[in-house]
Amino acid sequence: MNMFIVETGESPTRAAPVGLRERNKQDKLARIKRAARELFAKKGFEGATARAICRRAGIATGTLFLYARDKRELLFLVFRDEVHEILRQRTARTCTTLPLADALMHLFRGFLDFYARSPELSRVIAGEFFYRTQQPAAMNALTEDYLAAIAALVERGRAGGELRTDVAVPDQVNAFFAHYAFHAQAWLADAVVDRQQVDRSLRRALELQIEGLAPPAVGSGSRQRTHQLGRRGR
Repeated sequence: MNMFIVETGESPTRAAPVGLRERNKQDKLARIKRAARELFAKKGFEGATARAICRRAGIATGTLFLYARDKRELLFLVFRDEVHEILRQRTARTCTTLPLADALMHLFRGFLDFYARSPELSRVIAGEFFYRTQQPAAMNALTEDYLAAIAALVERGRAGGELRTDVAVPDQVNAFFAHYAFHAQAWLADAVVDRQQVDRSLRRALELQIEGLAPPAVGSGSRQRTHQLGRRGR
């Protein structure tokens, strides 16, 4: 799962040969991220020191800062890998016949399951994901990957008649993402709310949103107008 992601903004059709120096850099970065992931999970964000991460990765302390300016940036590098892995697993396994609410919950649960492994660390991660000010381009790219996965489900819902097509896809995507973001942050911020409650509340919110974005039934407009005229005549 240790993916090395190069942010060049380009999509070459064929990768250039990787030299020995570049392979060594990639190997060090992979070791750094693996060590950071293990120590963040074991000791939490504050407890995992840069020195301990370097010792576990087998590098000099100064070498770490050639790859990340601080621990928060290192956490972002680790989280970015996790996001791409979750998206890979959850989009690959999403059955094309699932109703939209089930498909969205399948995707969102992948992230909620990840957060549940370490709520304390996940609060820091959520802060990075939703409020990060450093490297905005990198965070925007990560967010766009997440939104693209939701958009694929929305497109399927539109094609299957679950969603109306006179509302722009980005607007529908943002509506579903907003429900996920609200519930994820509310859950992480309030230890009183348990995971089952979050799942139930999120599913209900998604179902209501889908209902509100559903295509109008044939003749529903005329029936509604008739009903309103009838009420006025009383």
